Amino acid sequence: MQVNTLRVFAFIAVAIVLNSVVAFTVRNTLLIDIETQYIETQNQFLDDVKAQISAALTDPERLPLSGIQMQLEAQYDTSALLVARDDEYFPQDLLAELALPHNQHGLVDYLNATVYFALNDKDVLEVGPLVEQNMFYFLVDWFDWLISACLNLLLLMIFWLVVNKERQALVARLNTMPVPLTQPQDLNTSLQQLSQLVDAQLSEGEARITLQRDLLHGVAHEFRSPMARMQFALDMLEEAGEDEREELHASLSQSLKDLDSLVSELLYYARVKDNSVKPNLTTLNINTLLQDTLDKVVPFYPHIGFELDSADIHWHGDDAQVKRLFTNLMRNAGRFARTRVRVAACMQGSEVVVRVADDGIGIPPGKQTRIFEPFTRLDPSRSRDSGGCGLGLAIVQSIAIKHHGTVRVSDENAELGGACFEVRLPIMNESHGQITPGH
Repeated sequence: MQVNTLRVFAFIAVAIVLNSVVAFTVRNTLLIDIETQYIETQNQFLDDVKAQISAALTDPERLPLSGIQMQLEAQYDTSALLVARDDEYFPQDLLAELALPHNQHGLVDYLNATVYFALNDKDVLEVGPLVEQNMFYFLVDWFDWLISACLNLLLLMIFWLVVNKERQALVARLNTMPVPLTQPQDLNTSLQQLSQLVDAQLSEGEARITLQRDLLHGVAHEFRSPMARMQFALDMLEEAGEDEREELHASLSQSLKDLDSLVSELLYYARVKDNSVKPNLTTLNINTLLQDTLDKVVPFYPHIGFELDSADIHWHGDDAQVKRLFTNLMRNAGRFARTRVRVAACMQGSEVVVRVADDGIGIPPGKQTRIFEPFTRLDPSRSRDSGGCGLGLAIVQSIAIKHHGTVRVSDENAELGGACFEVRLPIMNESHGQITPGH
């Protein structure tokens, strides 16, 4: 903690010194050139305005004087006043200059950015102050601040890179441990305590820690997209028109639905991964269950032809969980299929075997195992929709394991040329509240 404090104070001291040096250098070099250039452009602007007003006043078909005044005020965003030509309003030296012959077409007061026109012996048209708001105008006021902001941004970036490099080194060390650590006060002491804790709890807490790690690893990424859309919509609401407001409200509503769906998926995944929660066994007709599931999935993919080939199989399992298993598999197949999805179920020995095949591009060899990990997706370009939050196949595997079954990508049974998921569920029975494989 002491080292971090000293580093922060050292960074602040270096920043102050650099800012002072840069500010002094800028004010005595670049800023002087900018001010000189601004004065030149401003004086030229005043001369141009004087010429334009003189032409307007001498035009035979000119507007009335009041019209010219209104036009000048609108054009230059300043005041155009008709004032008395006497020493109560003007100093004597300015009156004397107005009387000079070469100033009969206007006199420019460069110091006050004002143009005067002697209309007659009694009246003077005063136009000003006139300021040309060009690039140099803004640079005169903001150049040193801009340089200072860039310098401090560079310093902050360097500081962040240094801190981030050390943080990555810390994260790399902590990632070797089976439990996460957040902002350790004393790294060495914390690592020793974590090592002791892991050694003592690893045998009984490994499954729960793995689940937490899987969830925490993906939750941050999954929340970013809907949260970013919500933040954008909220930022735009105040300045949006009525039509845009409807679209922004729709975006907010959809983002909330996405978050709600993600939370529901996470909670469901946590429940099926919890070994203390056992399936509620009932007698199921696999053919009826698959048909009911297909009837719900087919409307989502109207251009895909779904086929069912199932024997009349009765099996003991959790109705809700098994429906969720096959729903996820069928929607995954519909998502990646080109035109066809085939679902087949049969008995092989003491196992119910269900295969869900599609005619899509298939699963790359390197991802046939990884796709069952939480928050793992294939390339989005392979499918026609977003594919949910990446928990569908992880839920499928967890439900299969709950029923002492397996799920895998089967190359030998991919008769449609795409992916084929094979689920094997052993005959189950309930004995004394425990679920065991049947015989």
